[in-house]
Amino acid sequence: MASKNNNDSNTSRNADTVICESLKVIKNDKKTAASLYVANEILRRSKKAARRYKVCGLDKAQESQGVYEDIMSCVTIGSSKKTEIIQKNVNEYTKKDDEIEKLIKESSKLLNEMRLKIEDAHNAACAMSNCFENKILPKTGKSTKDGEKADVHEDLQKILQKTKELNEKGQNAFDSSVTIAGIQTFTNTHSLNDFMAKLSVAMGTFKSTVEQNITSTSGDVTVCREELNVIEEELAQVVCDKKTEAVKYQGLEDVIDYVCKGKYNDDLLDLCRETRDCYDADHDNYDARKKGRLQKRQTIDRD
Repeated sequence: MASKNNNDSNTSRNADTVICESLKVIKNDKKTAASLYVANEILRRSKKAARRYKVCGLDKAQESQGVYEDIMSCVTIGSSKKTEIIQKNVNEYTKKDDEIEKLIKESSKLLNEMRLKIEDAHNAACAMSNCFENKILPKTGKSTKDGEKADVHEDLQKILQKTKELNEKGQNAFDSSVTIAGIQTFTNTHSLNDFMAKLSVAMGTFKSTVEQNITSTSGDVTVCREELNVIEEELAQVVCDKKTEAVKYQGLEDVIDYVCKGKYNDDLLDLCRETRDCYDADHDNYDARKKGRLQKRQTIDRD
């Protein structure tokens, strides 16, 4: 039976040939699995390093976003509101300043008119007093017993003194109004309008810049998070592929152990004892060994 099955030419396939070829395939598959296992381990380490980098980038992006959000909450919003309040107050002060300027001009006009009238009254009183003294009262050195003239003269002096005081007060009031007008001109709140315009522009630019940075860093956080998620998925795939190759390698190793070391280890599988030669595919040596085994089996069959 054995000679019938094994006396074909060298190109025929028999159990030894099939087993040896199968062992070669298993060996190559083992090497491939081992190589892929190592490659996946290297790739796993690379992915873990990339994940650490993405985590660091995400932390920095979140930190930057937090800084700009804190600036917005603690500085920008309050400063912007204060700028609005200052602008409102300046507008009110400017309006009141216009009203004050108008009142000062009207008051100065009235005070000047009053001053002129008081001055005219004082001049008239002075003229009346001089006229009374020169025309009515007796000349110097002459005595008089006319008490009424003396009383009139005294009243005229009082009037003259009063008009003099009023004239001085009117002049002082007018001078004061002129001084107030000068101060009001010097402290004109309209000069604050240019300052408020520059402040409003600067505050608007600052707020806009902070808002843009918040938007930008928010986008960076989203991108970093998405990239980190991709790395996590790729790392999970690599870890599974690595374990798959490890299982495949161990499975192929178990197949070899089963074939070469199992309970079916008889003369048909004696080539497992020389697996190195079989694996290395030294075809000439393999053919010589195969012929030797065939001749031995044919002799046993004939006997």
